[in-house]
Amino acid sequence: MAVIERAPPAILQHLGAGTETSREALPWFLDMGEVGRILRRRWLTVLLPILVLLGLAAGFLALPAQYAATVQLLIDPRGLAVLKDEANPQGQANESTLLLVDSQLRVLQSDDVLRKVVATQHLATDPDFVEPGALDRIRAWIGQMLGRPAEPEADPALTALRALRDRMSARRLERSFAVDVSVSSNDREKSARLAQSIAETYLATEIGNRSEAIRRAREGLNSRLGELRDGVQQAETAAQAFRTKNNLVGTRTQLVSEQQLGQLSDQLGAARAKAAEQQAKLRQIEGAAGGDPAKLDSIQEVLQSQTIGQLRGQLAQAERQRADAALSLGERHPAMNASDVQVRSARTQLDAEVKRIAAAIRNEYRASLANVTELSQALEKRKAEALKVGDSFVKLRELERQVEARRGVYEAFLVRTRELQEQQQLDTSTSRIISPALPPTRRQGPPAALVLAAALVAGLGLGIGGSLTAEQFSGRIRSRTRLETRTQRLVLGLLPSLPRGVRNGTDRLGSGPYEVAITRLRNRLRRDLPAKRPHVIVVTSADDVAGRSMLALDYAASAAQENERVLLVDASADGTVTREVGLPPRRGGPPVPGRSDLSDVLVRHRSGLALIPQDGQTARSDLRSYVDSILGTQDAYDLVVIHVGLIGADAIAERLAADPRVTAVLVTVRHGRSRYATLDRALAAIGPRPFVGLVLTEAEALD
Repeated sequence: MAVIERAPPAILQHLGAGTETSREALPWFLDMGEVGRILRRRWLTVLLPILVLLGLAAGFLALPAQYAATVQLLIDPRGLAVLKDEANPQGQANESTLLLVDSQLRVLQSDDVLRKVVATQHLATDPDFVEPGALDRIRAWIGQMLGRPAEPEADPALTALRALRDRMSARRLERSFAVDVSVSSNDREKSARLAQSIAETYLATEIGNRSEAIRRAREGLNSRLGELRDGVQQAETAAQAFRTKNNLVGTRTQLVSEQQLGQLSDQLGAARAKAAEQQAKLRQIEGAAGGDPAKLDSIQEVLQSQTIGQLRGQLAQAERQRADAALSLGERHPAMNASDVQVRSARTQLDAEVKRIAAAIRNEYRASLANVTELSQALEKRKAEALKVGDSFVKLRELERQVEARRGVYEAFLVRTRELQEQQQLDTSTSRIISPALPPTRRQGPPAALVLAAALVAGLGLGIGGSLTAEQFSGRIRSRTRLETRTQRLVLGLLPSLPRGVRNGTDRLGSGPYEVAITRLRNRLRRDLPAKRPHVIVVTSADDVAGRSMLALDYAASAAQENERVLLVDASADGTVTREVGLPPRRGGPPVPGRSDLSDVLVRHRSGLALIPQDGQTARSDLRSYVDSILGTQDAYDLVVIHVGLIGADAIAERLAADPRVTAVLVTVRHGRSRYATLDRALAAIGPRPFVGLVLTEAEALD
């Protein structure tokens, strides 16, 4: 049974352009009621993506289960600093070491490591790794259907290697040396075994590669040791031969001649200092001789001489005795002569001793002068000899530097060779497995419930989106709300579909919902249109031919049944109303007369309304007169319903729709068939006149 919509609350002033409903219009895709109606109408479009995605999800879940096992490695490129200078230098952790870890990730995933795993785990005979998968079978089947030659069978080991490469993954944890290695297969234990094998194979390969690199370096150094040793010996032989040839005797840093030259220079300085000292003493003694004896006290030899001390004592005793005698006897006493003789004798002995010391110092001074002269001559001689061997010594030093350089390189190579020999026996790597691989507890991928839920949600989203998109691009009128929002015209009535077999107007008005819809439309227009009669209503459409004629005939018949004076004019080019009441179109008859002769063309319908059938000839010959003749009869009726052709295809329709004597224009729109583009052009042709309303026909379950 048809569901008839209840009309909007009110028409503000008239049914013209710009009329708004009391509720604020929202975009149709934000109106949940509108979206719900679209989805109910397009339920198949919503259901189909859901079924497809659920089928794909079920197919995905039906595939053989894959289990992923993960092993965690610590790849520390720094290692242990066991030796001072190692083949792989260690350092602090920085960005460059993280780049080294990323490089080791490539080594971990390299064919060198994976090929060993394939061999040790016998993957070349494992069906899970060598048999083609479902996609490969489908691809091969499509190739056969297209006539492509079959691909030759690949090496099982190579096939297993490719499969293992595709099923493994390795990634470094952010800002760390930890690496996760994952492998997937159709068996839990196998996945854990393969992941563990890859990690162990990588560690063993790295140790072997490091030892091999050290061995090659040591062999390279050993091959150079013999050459370096011979070079050192040749340099030493050349230096020694040059030293012998040029009589360059000395230490590694200084020649003997240079040593002697230095010693002579030191001796000459000491001799000159000694001579100067003796000269000063001699002058002091010579100056003190015959003078003040007190000056002799400053001469060390005089002070240290015991004879001088004794003579000074004797002189002092003699002078004391003389002084005593002079006091007791007087200066003129004869005994004073003996005292004077003793004093003079003591002083004479003292002077003689001083002269002897002075003579000894003079002899030493002369000997020192002779020694200075001799040393000076020897020094000059050594200087001359040193100048002669200077050029040879420069060449000798160059040869000795070559010897030292070659010896240094040789010793460095020798020490490094010994270190590498020891390092080859040591494992300084700190890379290790920190989390062994364990059999996974669940299959790889999301849980089945999540897959089905995601498929359901995605299918629902695609279905809803597809339905709304299809509704948007279809351009057909299926919603009263969207129709009013887009056209800014009110939908005045909704006519439901009629049961099958109902054809003429009397039968249609006997259908309950349809008759109610016509009555509601008449009541609304009677309420909203001006009270002044008659009402002249033009019924037209943009593309609804059947709905237009049904509305015109049934609207007029319904009014006639209520004893209104109704005139129905079939002014359409196709004459659908005329044919529906069982009359043929007027062809070639007299034109539509004026008001006084209207009885010549009027036909009385069984419902009581008066009908002017189609008169296509008059309409074509004189459009203005035809329109004026129709509108000139309105004063004799309460209601004039004019059925015209399609707006945009009928000149009479557009002429009448624009005539100010017309009270209202009703435009029928067929629900689900009429298009917005056609309706927009029709409303644009009608223009902004007042009292233009829309009537939806075949409105089943409308909002």
